[in-house]
Amino acid sequence: MKYIAKESERINKSLQSTGLYSRREGDKLIELNKIKVNSKLASLGQNVVVGDEIEIMSETKSLAYAKYYKPIGEETSIRDIPKLQDLHPVGRLDKESEGLLIYTNDPTITDHLLNPNNEIEKEYKVIIREKATPRVERILLAGIYTQETEYKPVKRIKIAEDRKTISLVITEGKKHEIRRMLNALNLTIVNLKRIRIGNLRLGNMKPGSVELISKEDLY
Repeated sequence: MKYIAKESERINKSLQSTGLYSRREGDKLIELNKIKVNSKLASLGQNVVVGDEIEIMSETKSLAYAKYYKPIGEETSIRDIPKLQDLHPVGRLDKESEGLLIYTNDPTITDHLLNPNNEIEKEYKVIIREKATPRVERILLAGIYTQETEYKPVKRIKIAEDRKTISLVITEGKKHEIRRMLNALNLTIVNLKRIRIGNLRLGNMKPGSVELISKEDLY
């Protein structure tokens, strides 16, 4: 397997970013002369830079895919759940949010879902304290500029009759994006739940539950 480094970092950290190995496992492969950087054997502690070609000369692990319902109050990380062992989360949800997370050890899926050029849809259900006005819909569909950054227009928005429940579809993935956009509109989030990533839906899953899925479910 070959891939191109996207960050300047230690080689074992780069191997970890593929989702296939821990840093310790990466170091072991380097000691066994199973890793090459630009066609030369890698050494322990070596740094790679953006654009380096890294070759893994070893049998890869069996690829696995799962969806997980992250509960409120839990940090996004590798969960102590048998079905998620050796899998890594694709993206994040902040501690106060809940909903759908995808876990895998397949770097091609990680790249597919996180590459902004692919514009993978992410759908959220948001409950707010105040009532949303038509102005909120117009601004979110036009995009928002804040002191921190610029947020692209949401792809779709639907405000329920109670005007406190909002369905949002975005294709960007900036940190705390929805929270910061709504905060800029002086709206207070009571609950934020991700219910869909691409074609994959949260469905009737319960907080803390896991379901194994196939690669095809993610396209």
